[in-house]
Amino acid sequence: MAQRLVRKICKKCARAVSADRAGSARVATYAGHAQERDSNERRGCANCSNTGNRGRFGIFEIFVIDDEARKLIYDKVSSSALRARAREMGMRTLREDGIRKVLAGMTTPEEVIRATVGDAA
Repeated sequence: MAQRLVRKICKKCARAVSADRAGSARVATYAGHAQERDSNERRGCANCSNTGNRGRFGIFEIFVIDDEARKLIYDKVSSSALRARAREMGMRTLREDGIRKVLAGMTTPEEVIRATVGDAA
């Protein structure tokens, strides 16, 4: 399991912006999604001390080991081969989980990129 914390957009002052202004099209493409959707933008209010953020939540990547994956580990295969097996089993990457939460209006595309820089897609 891998996890990262991302900042949550303050619900009291969030403002919807179009996909081209929000950068969500860039993030969605970066994560392998072809969707362009509106997302929320931080503004700032008394509730969030003018930061636009109110709390944090996690994005997650979970790899459940089955017998075939266990054998690959035992055989000391490359990490890319293990990752391919995990993807075959339906594992969602950190970035993909983050994108789902951007599209749900919980955080911003920039926040997901910040949290997942350096992680393999």
